Amino acid sequence: MKQNKTGIAAVGLLFALFCTGCGNVERNEEYLPLSYIGSDSFEYFDVGNDKNADFLSGRASEVCIPSGDTAETESQDYVYGVYGVSDNKILQEYRITERIYPASTTKLLTTLVTLKYCNLSENVTFSYNASHIGIPGAVVCGFEEGDTVMLGDLLSALLICSGNDAGIAIAEHVSGSVDAFVELMNEEAQKLGAVDTHFVNPHGLHDKEHFTTAYDIYLVMNELIHYNKFLSTISMSSCEVNYTDAKGNAKTKTFESTNLFFSGKFQVPEGIEIIGGKTGTTNAAGCCLILYFKDEKGDLYIAEVFHAPTYEVLYGKMVDLMKIAASTN
Repeated sequence: MKQNKTGIAAVGLLFALFCTGCGNVERNEEYLPLSYIGSDSFEYFDVGNDKNADFLSGRASEVCIPSGDTAETESQDYVYGVYGVSDNKILQEYRITERIYPASTTKLLTTLVTLKYCNLSENVTFSYNASHIGIPGAVVCGFEEGDTVMLGDLLSALLICSGNDAGIAIAEHVSGSVDAFVELMNEEAQKLGAVDTHFVNPHGLHDKEHFTTAYDIYLVMNELIHYNKFLSTISMSSCEVNYTDAKGNAKTKTFESTNLFFSGKFQVPEGIEIIGGKTGTTNAAGCCLILYFKDEKGDLYIAEVFHAPTYEVLYGKMVDLMKIAASTN
């Protein structure tokens, strides 16, 4: 009986491919899964796109990337993509399946693991390891050993100011060690279909063995937008975190968003509302940004740019992608 069901499924899949005119289902070619079925646990928020998808193998809906929307002749070194979340389409992409260094967009997967496996009201106490990263120039929240912060607040600091010390503290709290947490991160990436991702830390500071693709980061982002906590956090231009130091004194820190659209340094196109996103910058990764936004009709999109040489190029290209999204409907 099981064998018969398998045969029927195979015939159905071939028929679907025939109808769509797409015969190539290789992972890194023109046939890409755009959405993950997700989890029913925690505060999973229905944005309306996953319920109508035809999930193959219980994971993703397959769509063809129109050849005319692929910028094959571009010579820029950066990588980018813009995706219609509401209608489940790739609107334009360039090199999204090529290996890249993700910098602090790594923290998106750290956030997903935390949201899936933890109660955000738990308290996190900073260890010596978390408070002494020891990498010159690394962005930190500045918490000291023995400081105690509620996990939900620490997650906000992780996303808004991109504190690398927050990433270490969260990893140790969730899994007992950074190594154990990273193993869980990679397992979750595989579940999403992000099979070209291999992380070795929870923050994204450079390591040659820490890599992904723009497409894989899109998959992580597309899953995260179903969590209300994530959406409410990335929409903030700043956050205030209350915590207790090692001596029991109540203290407060305020963190500003690294998103330069929120600070007004770069202007958002008319008719576009940015919900939020995640930045990342290292010498090896270049300037990186992934955004979740909507147009004046309420249609939702994800856009991403990686390995841009400057912030001007990064935000300029992101503006172009937002305009492309707005002009599609």
